[in-house]
Amino acid sequence: MVSGIQVLGILFALVLCYFTFLNYKRKDFTLREFVAWIILWVGFAVVTLYPSMFEVFVKDIGVVRAFDLFSVLGFVVVLSISFYTYVNLDRFRKKMERAIRELSLKEFKRDILEEKDK
Repeated sequence: MVSGIQVLGILFALVLCYFTFLNYKRKDFTLREFVAWIILWVGFAVVTLYPSMFEVFVKDIGVVRAFDLFSVLGFVVVLSISFYTYVNLDRFRKKMERAIRELSLKEFKRDILEEKDK
């Protein structure tokens, strides 16, 4: 029997599959990104529908319930993605600062040369 949380999980996966498809159609995602996201959402739906198939694996690790394992893995994934995003955003910020500084210096030098020519 399917519980309420499983229905919510399946609806969540279906909605995100749809949004992934929309982003692919808008050319925001490449085919590789599209396939990777669809695999993730389908995997999420399978885990939501059949959590008991992970019980053997969970007991070998020493975790009490499959939900506990998925919660821990979820935190690890979210923290990893946050760190990756922070690093890339900081790298992008530094590149932007460097580009703006160089552009400003070029404009400043051009303005100085124009003032001399007057």
